Amino acid sequence: MALTTLQSINAEIKQLEAQRKLVEKRDGEVPKALAVLQKYAKVLSPAQRRQVAKLIGETLDNPPARAPKSAAGSRKGRKLGKVAPKYRLPTGETWAGRGLTPKAFATWAKSAEGKAWAQANPGSKFPPASGATKAPAKATRKVAKKVRKAAKTTTRKAVKKPAKKTAKKAVKKA
Repeated sequence: MALTTLQSINAEIKQLEAQRKLVEKRDGEVPKALAVLQKYAKVLSPAQRRQVAKLIGETLDNPPARAPKSAAGSRKGRKLGKVAPKYRLPTGETWAGRGLTPKAFATWAKSAEGKAWAQANPGSKFPPASGATKAPAKATRKVAKKVRKAAKTTTRKAVKKPAKKTAKKAVKKA
């Protein structure tokens, strides 16, 4: 029995030594693999980065920032970035043109100055923030396009009609 036990222990020792060599080989390759992962970390998505960190047993240095959940568990609305003002009143107040019309803009539009400005600038709600006049409104562009089209057709008809009449006269004379 002692011989069998000694042989089994020797076999187990050889097996463990082979495993130790494999582990040492893998340990030598791990820094290389980590260097490659760090090199291409910018290409990985946040989910892929989390998976890699989980596999190697480390935590991420910069976990993705998440909005804290409220007690109800739902977000009321998202916060948007600042937007350049689209409209500016003569008083200096500005508005980006999003959401409800501010009270200052509504009262200005109802005032005599606002009504005079609206008549002088048809198709525009309020004075632009840049100070330059806005491009014509869609309806104004459509009207201008129809006028140009009508002008082209009348000039074409005026040119074509006499040519046809002279051609018909020439055929009748012959």
